[in-house]
Amino acid sequence: MTAPVGHDCGQGEAAADGAGALEAGQRCLKEGDAAGAVVNLEEALLRPGGDCVDARLLLAEALWQETGGKGTEKALPHYERAGELAAEAGDTAKQAMVALGHGFALTHLGRAKDAVEVLSRARALAEADGNPEAVRFVERLMEQAQTLAVEGAQPLAADGQEAVRVTWRHFAEAKVSSKLAVLFMRGTLHSPLDEDSQRGVSKLRAAGCVSLEVVDVCNPGADVPEGLQAISNSIHLAFPQLFIAGVECEAWLGAELSADALRERLGAAGVELGKPHEEPCHGTGAFAEGLEPWETALVQLVSQHGAADWALLGSKLLDQGHKVPNEVGDVAEAIRVAWERLAPLVKEKLQDQPEMPCGHSCNTCPTRHDCQLHDAVGDAPRDIEDLAAGRKR
Repeated sequence: MTAPVGHDCGQGEAAADGAGALEAGQRCLKEGDAAGAVVNLEEALLRPGGDCVDARLLLAEALWQETGGKGTEKALPHYERAGELAAEAGDTAKQAMVALGHGFALTHLGRAKDAVEVLSRARALAEADGNPEAVRFVERLMEQAQTLAVEGAQPLAADGQEAVRVTWRHFAEAKVSSKLAVLFMRGTLHSPLDEDSQRGVSKLRAAGCVSLEVVDVCNPGADVPEGLQAISNSIHLAFPQLFIAGVECEAWLGAELSADALRERLGAAGVELGKPHEEPCHGTGAFAEGLEPWETALVQLVSQHGAADWALLGSKLLDQGHKVPNEVGDVAEAIRVAWERLAPLVKEKLQDQPEMPCGHSCNTCPTRHDCQLHDAVGDAPRDIEDLAAGRKR
């Protein structure tokens, strides 16, 4: 197969082949270019073998995103076709997830009776597939749709922000109902993608939490049903969200809940706990703005391993599930080139002395000597004592 030649998002050119168009549509959706995604995905459907479940679902999502979350009837035929394709393939799990997304769309468009019918089918399919989390989520959506049908209320999509919050709450509560602890965050425990997620990871480690389920809302995969991927990463939702014993832990990042108090709550729920400890705070959340997730992860890795062994850094990025753009044909060389581009940006941030997720700046951080970022950008850190001495002189 030829390499994908998708259009640069926002320029309206379709990709050269079906697979390339599908990948370009996925990329545009990730970058927030719904219009570009629609162009590519419609092109993908016209290519031989392009009419598949993934293309239909992505196109439905792209059309929905074009409206700013208000919803559109244009998405519905694509859910219907995706369901037909999943049925033809005999994939019960995929049928259930498609029906769930379809029912969600109908509910938010105010077509409550149709939604109840589709969601009833989704529940039966989820039960047949042995997926209790999906069953619970479908039942919550059915309750919502049945209420609308009885009361004749306005479509949920009329208030896009509230629709997002309500639907996410239903999903999250269904997801965590039988779990000791679940963390919804942007990124992973090893590579948080923003400042709040970094703070959350640091607090959990300070509480000695060594085992809990994590859902990366930026890359949810099978953890989030079809049709809800865009919602999980919505700007209308605040992350990280921590649920303990099925209940959201409110304001857990704030000073009002200490690490000791968090540890007590986790322990009472039966969560496995180790010795509380503080790891070096490399503060990559402070560098996430304007960077791709893999670039933020690279900053984290350089802070830990330095900027010398490019093959090691590339291997660790791939192990974390990141896809590194590689136009030179060698991952290690691609990482080296990328760091040359990123280093000046990181150096500028370091010189501005941003407050890290732990609350320290680089000069006041108690673990600053373990961080290799300053050496990697040629900007040696100064201790707080050095700064004080400088003021005396």
